[in-house]
Amino acid sequence: MERHWRSRNDHIWTAVMDVFSNENMESYREHVLDHMKELWINWRSDLLRYNVKNKKISLQVAYNQKPPNGLDKNDWRWLIKEVYSTDKFKKVSARNSTNRLHYQKELAHRTGSKPFRQGANKGIKTDLVNVFYTTRKKDNSLPNVETTQKHDEIREILEKDPLLPHVEHKGCLNLNHEIELWDFGGGIKLKDIKGPQPSREELEVELDTTKKQNQVLESRVEALQAENNDLKGRVGSVEAQMKRFEDMMMI
Repeated sequence: MERHWRSRNDHIWTAVMDVFSNENMESYREHVLDHMKELWINWRSDLLRYNVKNKKISLQVAYNQKPPNGLDKNDWRWLIKEVYSTDKFKKVSARNSTNRLHYQKELAHRTGSKPFRQGANKGIKTDLVNVFYTTRKKDNSLPNVETTQKHDEIREILEKDPLLPHVEHKGCLNLNHEIELWDFGGGIKLKDIKGPQPSREELEVELDTTKKQNQVLESRVEALQAENNDLKGRVGSVEAQMKRFEDMMMI
């Protein structure tokens, strides 16, 4: 699938350039193509889920049936033959399905359409030790020593004070960020800590301004160096004249 996408990068970018224009358009190429690739992967996955898996039919049956709404028949058949039927796609799909089975429903980050902090009001309890282990394990063990030490540290803290999570919940009902951090180790984003981050365009303008300032400073340094060399030359000339004058006085 990666091969199909890479082979069409130039064609896709040309289509984007036909619609949008910007003097720094090329600087956005990688970001735009990555975003479009993500949309494409999600879209093709939705097509497979809603039109094959949810209907509990095989790819062969779907191949001969009417394509999804808004999709050309030839495009649908190409997706089934060139994407869904490939060994690589089937292997990745099976692996992801297996990974999802490892997570117990009560430990999922979201209980239905609601996060843990809302589900707690309905009596759903979260064991932080098990949440940490289940969301970080690889096969049947934690991946490295650092993660194992952190897991043991959390377990020791909760064994000393089992009510700690409940106290944190009660004391942080109006602090969504702290609740999210305690519930499932996330919820805080960079912008929540550092505030809104500048856009790519703003960063490029700032970089361009910095370059111009550096150029001005370099010009000033070169001028000062030239002036310094000139002064050294003058001082050397004066010293030579003083030396000749001293020699004449000694005659």
